[in-house]
Amino acid sequence: MGREIAWTLLRHGYDAVARTRAAAGGGAWFEARMLGRRALVVCGEEGVRTFYDPGLVTRRGAIPAPLRLLLFGRGAVHGLDGDRHRQRKQLFLDVVDRESTERLAREVSDTLLRRMATWDGQDRVHLYDVLVEVYGAAVLRWAGIDVDAEEERRTSHDLATIVDAFGVRGTSYLRGYLARHRANRWARRLVREERARDRPTTGTVLGRVAAERGLSDAVAAVELLNVLRPTVAVAYFGAFAAHALELRPDWRDRCAAGDPADLWAFGHEVRRLYPFVPLLPGRLLRRLVWQGRSFPRGSFMVLDVQGTNRDPARWDRPGEFDPARFVGREPGAFDYVPQGGGDPAHGHRCPGEPLAVGILEVTVRELARTSFRLEPDSRAVPLRRVPSLPAHGVELRDVRRPVRLGVVRDAD
Repeated sequence: MGREIAWTLLRHGYDAVARTRAAAGGGAWFEARMLGRRALVVCGEEGVRTFYDPGLVTRRGAIPAPLRLLLFGRGAVHGLDGDRHRQRKQLFLDVVDRESTERLAREVSDTLLRRMATWDGQDRVHLYDVLVEVYGAAVLRWAGIDVDAEEERRTSHDLATIVDAFGVRGTSYLRGYLARHRANRWARRLVREERARDRPTTGTVLGRVAAERGLSDAVAAVELLNVLRPTVAVAYFGAFAAHALELRPDWRDRCAAGDPADLWAFGHEVRRLYPFVPLLPGRLLRRLVWQGRSFPRGSFMVLDVQGTNRDPARWDRPGEFDPARFVGREPGAFDYVPQGGGDPAHGHRCPGEPLAVGILEVTVRELARTSFRLEPDSRAVPLRRVPSLPAHGVELRDVRRPVRLGVVRDAD
């Protein structure tokens, strides 16, 4: 009946699906078990299409409640399907249009530049921690949330702690649970204050969410956090971008020059290659027959995210970091799944993906204009830790800002 994936995930992290696949005899798709139930593990473009078929797979009941409530909150859009999901999803699509995406990228750029102005000559910078605070401060201002610097910092770290706990290892879950409790209480207060205004705010994310009168204060607060939290989580990819710049110094000058096509390609390759979510679970809405094997309704379907992003049938030299594969090429809706696959308007693909892409572009540009070397311990990418993060949150040493184009590699 196959090996239990959940247990293997706890023990081996990002190698869990590969180990389970090997135990099953190989193959892109294979049978296993998930939380004691039969599971069909799928991979690659066809696997993504199948997993995101709303007539076949539901996300409801697929993620255990302790993890679902930690990450997404009670009543969140992630647990809905059908018309209810599409209607709620529209709230997120409304606040992530092109203008707002560009506005957040500018906010991140300005905040990052102010922070980087203090870096010149510093012996070390813990990049992940810095980016959590930069992205957090930027997204709060972008969302129309006016708080002091200390509240910005505290809230940003709470949102990051929630994300860091989804690997459910050691004490991280308890820290994440406490951070979720604080964040829920904080967001409910904001929603209640906004709804109590004589003249509600217009044109802000907070105002838009609070205006959804069909949502209780608690659920509106949860959905507000579901805009803010994923934005702060981009700090993982932002930190890995520094790792990638040291790995490919030939791309430093290209990114420092600020060509949008190069920055866009570099960011996509960071999201393709570096680990974040190892897999995604769903439940079958109806019986499925695969290679003569019958999977009854309620069985699990598991999307191998790591394997899809490195699928040798789709990607040439899939284990190499090569931004050129995205230059002048728009990735398809089912090619790779750093934030889900398919159509974000109708499925479970993250509607905030354009925000992540824009944030990474400005982050890569400014990191490329910075001279640094990585602390040796930060060069290893741990695969047992979920979510993965190199030692010290990617520690930059001997930092100098700014550097002239054409001498970035010589300065390393």
